[in-house]
Amino acid sequence: MSPPASDSETPPGPDSPVTEVARKVLLTMSRRQIPLTPENYQVWFAYVTGSRPGLTREIDERVAAGTRFDDKTNQGIYERHFGGDRERKLIQEVSQATFQILKEALEGVIATGSVTQEYSQRLNGFASRLEQGDLDPDTLKKMIGAVILDTRKVEESSTELTRQLEKARQEGNELRRKLEEAEREATRDVLTGLYNRKYLDKALHALYDHYRQEGAPFSVIMMDIDHFKKINDQFGHKVGDSVLEYVGQTITGSVKGRDVPARYGGEEFMVLLPATNLKDACKLAESIRQQISSKALKIAKTQTTIGIVEVSSGVSEVREDDTVDTVADRADKALYLAKRSGRNRVKSEQDLSAGAGSHKGTASAA
Repeated sequence: MSPPASDSETPPGPDSPVTEVARKVLLTMSRRQIPLTPENYQVWFAYVTGSRPGLTREIDERVAAGTRFDDKTNQGIYERHFGGDRERKLIQEVSQATFQILKEALEGVIATGSVTQEYSQRLNGFASRLEQGDLDPDTLKKMIGAVILDTRKVEESSTELTRQLEKARQEGNELRRKLEEAEREATRDVLTGLYNRKYLDKALHALYDHYRQEGAPFSVIMMDIDHFKKINDQFGHKVGDSVLEYVGQTITGSVKGRDVPARYGGEEFMVLLPATNLKDACKLAESIRQQISSKALKIAKTQTTIGIVEVSSGVSEVREDDTVDTVADRADKALYLAKRSGRNRVKSEQDLSAGAGSHKGTASAA
């Protein structure tokens, strides 16, 4: 379901120690002369861990194009991908915790290195005294006792370091889990698992900007469940939620790659299709329509038949005279043309200009 896969180095996996993650973030930022601010660290933390495919793609494209990461560029990347105050606060907390873990782990390494050096010096001194051959039994006994004590200190220190690193790894994994959960809550619709309206708006603006800069086409599908109010009224809102989940799962299973399936609001859905023309977008809309209406639904507990769920769709493709709003507006108008034409069908922006109808289940632009 995720749309969305980076610098020449492979990002750390989910089990990598957080110290390695932080080290890699700092190294990557230093190499590209990125100022170490909370906002910049947040961006490059997500890039190194690969937790935001959209951000990863944008940075990879900028790196390939030789873009200089100046203050304006850094701020733009941050605003596009981390605009929410709630998310910003949480990830700043994650960043601070990451730095604290890094600090504690490094302090442990330094402490252990100090003990090891002292231990090595004592062993060397002990060996030198033995070579002299003038040690009395009492002195020899004391020296052996001291070496044994030093050896225990080294063992305890090594055990403590291992414990600290394991703790750092566990805390790092927990922080990563919380970050992923926060990102999901910030971008996903809880009921259907599709992207939410907030993420959809950002993705639509990004596609439009890319079209203006690079001429990259994209299409939009607007979709609405037919007679959804009747389902809610007859079976209750809990069953209505199950129907929304079913439609969301069907859409998820139909899209791929960089496609952005989202819940637009209520019983409406939108799918953004990068690098897709109107004809192919209509084919996908028709395929989704057929899959959704391919089986009669039942209530699991009672086996009561809900019936066949149907959807109407409208499709548009971005064009030269569009604003970011007009391309979606045409898809919306095509959707309502499909509704007025009998529902359970796909209409495209071509039908708006032609004023023509199409047979149920056919995509007139296909």
